[in-house]
Amino acid sequence: MRVYIYNPDHDLALASDSDHFDAPDSAKMFAQDFSVLPLWYAEGNASIYTQGFHKEWLTSLQQLFPQFKNIDFVASFGQNDFVMPWGWNKTIRKFAEKKGCFNLPAIENINCIRELQHRRLSVEATEFLSSLENEHLFLARPASLLTVDEIECFAEKHPYAIFKAPWSGSGKGIVRSLGGLSENLHNRLKNIAKKQGCVLGEPLYDVTQDFAMEFLCEKETTSFAGYSWFFTNEHGVYQGNLLANDEQIAEKFSQWISVEELERIKQRLIDFLNKKVAKYYNGYLGVDMFIFQQENQFHVHPCVEINLRMTMGLVARLFYDKFVENGKTGTYFVDYNNSSEDLFLDTKKRSENELVVKKGRIQKGFLTLNPINETTHYRARIEIT
Repeated sequence: MRVYIYNPDHDLALASDSDHFDAPDSAKMFAQDFSVLPLWYAEGNASIYTQGFHKEWLTSLQQLFPQFKNIDFVASFGQNDFVMPWGWNKTIRKFAEKKGCFNLPAIENINCIRELQHRRLSVEATEFLSSLENEHLFLARPASLLTVDEIECFAEKHPYAIFKAPWSGSGKGIVRSLGGLSENLHNRLKNIAKKQGCVLGEPLYDVTQDFAMEFLCEKETTSFAGYSWFFTNEHGVYQGNLLANDEQIAEKFSQWISVEELERIKQRLIDFLNKKVAKYYNGYLGVDMFIFQQENQFHVHPCVEINLRMTMGLVARLFYDKFVENGKTGTYFVDYNNSSEDLFLDTKKRSENELVVKKGRIQKGFLTLNPINETTHYRARIEIT
């Protein structure tokens, strides 16, 4: 049996390279509130690992979505189960091993995934894309800054810049310089370089729209899994996704770049992933990109980062494909409220937008993808219009 586990501390655990990484309290709370999230992307007969008692909530969903008839929640798993985490790292492997699970990737495989997850992979992908002839393609590579002096020189040359830790994702490990390095930013970057070997620096771009291409590596072959059109806050942290089919999303790009140009980027990325990743990694991955404006012309940054794990964009993509009536549109958001009571009351108010489901497909309305109770702080919600 496949047992899905949501481990949102994956990027931090990968950076630590430890099988005993202790996640910060915020990540633990996130994991607890969203432990049921794999329900929406699990495949076939599967179990979702959760310590919460959510049987009643699952039963109510099974009445709406026949897709859930062979899915259950479990509080334990055993030696013959196949663990399906959000992302593989040494910590989640050790956790599954302690549970008695035998079907685990070798440590060598985990080490390989970690090396691939280093941001140098996105630099290599950018170089691989350089053979494309595309007037909108932007192929500048980030600078690898090894020392404090190099960081300071880059910041002086580019006072408006973005600095990234080699192992990070989803807005984590990203530092923005808005006019130069403060003492706090200087110390943060110095600490990242000391712990992870370097810092990657790029000028800050005028981003018009974030998006991603999602892929699936399986049996040493890469296939396209769909588009993700997503939103971030001013710090680059993920907030939500547009819910729409791939054709609708591709059409939205036409104001900046043709579908044909996107297709060439996609095929070239598949070639790169087949060459560099698919032999060593099985599962979903996302390649983040964005449209930006420079000197009155729009460009595509084709490889901001590559995430060898599930992503919220993939959750939105797979959710739409499995549970939304094709052609409908809506939004998927992840939000946080320090007050559980306020989150509960807001959810109750939003629920007045009645959910309409026919034959397991949502036609319109509001739905939370995790149970909201007196202890919940994080919420995944969708609204189909």
